[in-house]
Amino acid sequence: MRNLRALDDRYHLNLFPKPEQHAAAPTTPVQEPQPSHAATPPAAAPKTSAPASSSVRVKPATVTAKPFVKKRSHLLDEPIDALLSAFVRSWRISGQTLCADLQKFGLSVGEWRQSELGTGTSECSYAVQKGAYGDPKAASFFIIARGKPSGEIDAIRIKVIMPDNDDGKAVAGTFVDTVVLLLNETHWLDFQAALEAIGKLQDVTLQAFGAKLAFFKEFQSNNNFNLQLELRRTSPEQLRTAIVFDKARWTLPSPPSTN
Repeated sequence: MRNLRALDDRYHLNLFPKPEQHAAAPTTPVQEPQPSHAATPPAAAPKTSAPASSSVRVKPATVTAKPFVKKRSHLLDEPIDALLSAFVRSWRISGQTLCADLQKFGLSVGEWRQSELGTGTSECSYAVQKGAYGDPKAASFFIIARGKPSGEIDAIRIKVIMPDNDDGKAVAGTFVDTVVLLLNETHWLDFQAALEAIGKLQDVTLQAFGAKLAFFKEFQSNNNFNLQLELRRTSPEQLRTAIVFDKARWTLPSPPSTN
């Protein structure tokens, strides 16, 4: 019998089925009696409440992007009369330089100096008389450049008396050469179209961009002539532009030299 059980256990023949085992009920552990002072529950420790601000999440502010506004071009707007301007000419040479060039040319005009008209005007001038005063056959030449003390030129005037004699022809040659010099100095080359009429002693007037050239014969004598070369701003647009670019109005005078 013992040998059969040994064979059954070795070769798992199940010749001797095992009786069913009932699961034992769980045993409840026996609690030991606690001391009397442990019956009272300990006082709860005071809770420290965290600040309300730490428990509240702050939502970051959202920045609303400004809507893109496309700027309107004013290129095709109707022009405003009060803002209209115009191209205007200005002297490309100062009074000091012009007087020095006339001096080198042979006309003893002197330096750019204060005029007898007042402290706000400067000038240089030259006059020559060939023959006695009052003689109808006497020839003369007179030139004056006038402007501001800063050197800005306002006008250049020439007056000549050219009788039909040698003195008159000499003055005429000086006059024509001086006019050519002035037109080259100003760089107003379109005014050179007047040279042909001046050479023929014919009246001529040219005006462009606020500058004027006028050559005319005096009414009292056929030998007396005048030439005017000046800035002549007449329209509101030209006047407005001239005011904007007026150096004497908008710039301060240079400080005196300390040397």
